[in-house]
Amino acid sequence: MARSPRQLIEQATRHAAHLERLKTQDINELVELLEDINGEILNRLGRFEITEFSRSRLESQLTALGQIIDERMNGEMVPRILTQVQELAQYEAGFEQRSLQAGVDLEFNSPSPEQVAAAVATQPLTMRGPDGGQLLEPLIRTWSDGVKQRVTSSVRSGYAQGLTTPQVLTGLRREGFALVDRNMKTVVRTGLQHAANQARQATWQANQDIVRGVRWTSTLDRRTSTICQSLDGQVFGINEGPRPPAHPNCRSTTVAALDERFDVLDEGATRFSRDPQTGRAQVGEVSANQTYYGWLKTQPASVQDSIIGPTRGKLLRDGGISSERFRELQLDRSFQPATLEQMRELEPAAFERANISIPDSEV
Repeated sequence: MARSPRQLIEQATRHAAHLERLKTQDINELVELLEDINGEILNRLGRFEITEFSRSRLESQLTALGQIIDERMNGEMVPRILTQVQELAQYEAGFEQRSLQAGVDLEFNSPSPEQVAAAVATQPLTMRGPDGGQLLEPLIRTWSDGVKQRVTSSVRSGYAQGLTTPQVLTGLRREGFALVDRNMKTVVRTGLQHAANQARQATWQANQDIVRGVRWTSTLDRRTSTICQSLDGQVFGINEGPRPPAHPNCRSTTVAALDERFDVLDEGATRFSRDPQTGRAQVGEVSANQTYYGWLKTQPASVQDSIIGPTRGKLLRDGGISSERFRELQLDRSFQPATLEQMRELEPAAFERANISIPDSEV
C-alpha cells in the first residue's frame, strides 16, 4: 500500500505555510494594479454628470468606459495573474522534485516546463460549486469580465434612481470596488493553489515507478472546511480522486505516497497545526501522521463544538467511534458533506451511545 513518509508530510505542511505567504505577496502586487484601474474608472466617470445625460448619451459613455476597462483588465490584469500562476507552478514543480530527493536518496525525474504549464492550463478545477470543472484561465477571465459588468450596472442603476455622479462614485468605492477586490483575492488564491497542486501532480506522474499515490493534507486549524477536514489523510491513486482546491480559498495540499518498499523512511516527524484558541502556529507538536479529526479529538469540547457544531462534537466525544470512522461518516460517495441523518443511518449505535437526537434544523 502506498504511504507518505512522515518527512514528506512535514516538508509539505511547512511548505504550505510558505505558500500562503507567497500568495499574499502576489495578491498585494495585484491590489496595486487593481487600485490603479479603479482610479482610472473613477476619474473617467467623474468627468460628467449623469443626471444631465439622455439614456442614449449615457449608454454611449458606458460603452467607451467598458472598452477602457476591457483594455486594462484583459490587457494587464489577466496576463499578470496568469504569469504569477505559471511562475508559481514552475517553482512548485522544482520544489517537489527537491523535496522527494531530500526524503529518498534517489534521482527523481523532472517534468518539462511545457508539461507543467499544460497541467495547470488543461486540468479543470475539481472544487465544489458553480466554478467546479472550469479551466483556470476562463475562470480568471470570467471574474475580469464581471468587473466591467459591475461598474456599468452600478452607473445604470444610479441613473435610473436619479443619483448624481458623486453619489454613484461613492457607491462604487464603498461596495462595488470592495466586492471586486474580494473576488480578485479569492480567484487568485484559488488559482495559485490549483497551480501548485497541478505542478506537484506533474512531478509525480514523471516518477510513477516510485510515487504510487497522493495523500490529501489539510491545515489543522478552525478555518478548515468540512470537506477538507474529512479528506485529510486520505490516499488516492496517482490519477484518481479529488485534488485541491476543494473550494474557493482552499489551503489544502497534497503529498506523494510512495511505493511500499520505502516504508522504512517512515520515522518520527511533525506537521503544521495552529492553536485553535490563539491561531498561533504549533509546528512540531503534532505527529505527521495525525489526521484532522484525530487532532480535533484532542481539543477541548468547546473547540470541537465551535468547529464542527455541538451535535457532531458530542458524537466525536461520546459516540465510541474512532476518529478514522468519524471521518468516514462526514462525506458521501461524491465527496459531499453528509447530513446528520445520513451519518445516523450508517452508525445508529454511536448516536445511541452519545444520546443524540437530531434537531430538525440539523438533519
